[in-house]
Amino acid sequence: ADDLKADPSQINIKATTTEGMGFAGRKEGIETHAVVLLISRKSI
Repeated sequence: ADDLKADPSQINIKATTTEGMGFAGRKEGIETHAVVLLISRKSI
């Protein structure tokens, strides 16, 4: 949040498991997904 000059309340992190689904669920590997949306707002 500091590096982005954003309020920590504007940051959202979620996590889940695959519970046996696919190669990651079978513990044959790992996978990650990241989605970032940044909108610049100018002060009026």
